Amino acid sequence: MKANIAIIITVLSLTGCGSIGAYTESHADTKVEFSEYSANTDHYLNQQASLKVAQTGLVSGSTLLYAAQGDSSVLNMGQLSSTVIYPLWINESEVDKVEFAINKYRHWQAQVTPDNYLTIEPVNEYVSEWMNGVTFKFGLFNSKQGMPFLSVCYEFSEAGTCTFTYMIDEQSVELLSNDLHKFKQHLFTPVS
Repeated sequence: MKANIAIIITVLSLTGCGSIGAYTESHADTKVEFSEYSANTDHYLNQQASLKVAQTGLVSGSTLLYAAQGDSSVLNMGQLSSTVIYPLWINESEVDKVEFAINKYRHWQAQVTPDNYLTIEPVNEYVSEWMNGVTFKFGLFNSKQGMPFLSVCYEFSEAGTCTFTYMIDEQSVELLSNDLHKFKQHLFTPVS
């Protein structure tokens, strides 16, 4: 079952939503990295994200399509290992929701003594415009080593449970914020 979910997620992230009519996309530069937990090292490992700016007639406005390649052994407790794609889809209408989560993260880190969240402290969520039925949930989280993360839960079911969760470290939170600023100003230029 989990291998099927990884395959579905990979296909959806590569094709957007499947056959969606008039569709255009362009690659854009980003330095954002997503982090996944490695049981082998007991640390979070950064995975470089790719970025596309996409448009389709089924969704109004442009959508940022982030994707970082990960390892599904994180999902299935070290059994068969295969590739999974960690997505983050942000439509123009959803930028404020992501910025709200980023600002909650900044406020948390600006405290003299930030709270230590060993379980994810929820801060915001939205149902993706890009693919209705996918929910992105954001939270605050500390690793065992005390490293602060903005967590992202990708929920691909009506059960209300995360299909998987990945993390964004402090540096990539700021890089994501910069990308969102450029996106709002329509400053992304296609990469050939």
